[in-house]
Amino acid sequence: MEHIKFRYNPYIYDDEILIRGEGVCDCCGRSVTEYIDSVYSAQAPDCICLSCIHDGSAAEKFNATFVQYAEEVSDPQKRDELFRRTPGYLAWQGENWLVCCDDYCAYLGPVGIRELEEMGIIDEALADYAAQEPSYPIDVVEEYLDRDGDLTGYLFRCLHCGRYRLYVDAS
Repeated sequence: MEHIKFRYNPYIYDDEILIRGEGVCDCCGRSVTEYIDSVYSAQAPDCICLSCIHDGSAAEKFNATFVQYAEEVSDPQKRDELFRRTPGYLAWQGENWLVCCDDYCAYLGPVGIRELEEMGIIDEALADYAAQEPSYPIDVVEEYLDRDGDLTGYLFRCLHCGRYRLYVDAS
């Protein structure tokens, strides 16, 4: 089976939001082995296949979105694609999608200081976070940011200029 590609969440198949198991999509009724259950909708569906997210039918049927918060962009079509046709990611207090070049960035995954160092982008990522009116002091982030810890980073990359952006959230 060919994987569905999401512009703003290109690594969905590596992300913990994707559930691998038997389910029946609440939108299309098909039996599926990969789905998400993280949906913002009053109807609270339990199983949504990636096809129904990608084509917008789940958002339409359940008046749903899949992302909680995002910075603003000027193009309403980009906003629609992110909120209604892109799976979100799991974050402690709810996901927040970052923007660069008037477009949503691609979500790369959770990171800690170690991963930022290994990628050689620690200075760029921390400088970006510091410029966002951060919730946590940089010295705390430098000491406690852990991919699997209580203070987690969520890494994004601009689809246009390649700049890395960092969102930080805590339990």
